[in-house]
Amino acid sequence: MPVCIDLPERTLLEDSTFFVRLRTLDELDAFWSNHRHRFLYACEGKSFSNPTFLREYEWVFSSTKAAVVRTVLRWGQSGIDCEFYEWAKHDPQMHEIFFVDRDANRDSMIEKGIWLEKNEKDFRADCIRRTAETYRGWWRFCNLPKGYSPNEWLASGRGYEEFIDPQMPCQEVATALQEQTFDDWRQSDFWELETHNSESIDQLIQYWKNERAKGEGYYGDENEPL
Repeated sequence: MPVCIDLPERTLLEDSTFFVRLRTLDELDAFWSNHRHRFLYACEGKSFSNPTFLREYEWVFSSTKAAVVRTVLRWGQSGIDCEFYEWAKHDPQMHEIFFVDRDANRDSMIEKGIWLEKNEKDFRADCIRRTAETYRGWWRFCNLPKGYSPNEWLASGRGYEEFIDPQMPCQEVATALQEQTFDDWRQSDFWELETHNSESIDQLIQYWKNERAKGEGYYGDENEPL
């Protein structure tokens, strides 16, 4: 699993990413105060007994979303990669039903009187982009660890763009899917990881400072010296 592939700590890695363990609130606060000018995005390992990607108090920082995700997934080392899933080949019945249902949904909404001009405009644009000949499948991650499903990888329901051109350069696909993954981890309630931008790191640190001031439990309190 990716978590078993060690990352050099406090060393600038490829894509200008930086891996560090920040075990107390003061360590996190001091690190961010000293390095916030270098990094725009981060991923934080959350508390979990059997992590897949990052352990608790482990952080990856970088200037791009894709670079953060590449490092967290140990891209190029863990076996996680991209593939074009040939939907029309592997599930031809559902491929055919998609187009039938698209037309039927339009007819039903027109009959109910709830089909708007914008709906028609979007429908016509989609019919041009996704035909039975052009919409044969989509790019997705493959070789995901721990039983993660490639088709359920982006789980927040935000309606991410599908990349349906099988000739799309793989590196371009990978970067786009990595960016979507960062956003998905940010929006979804993914128990193991949390992604951040500069603003949310500031908010996180302030939240834990407030909890400490109230005498409540806070980030890394168990790691502080007695």
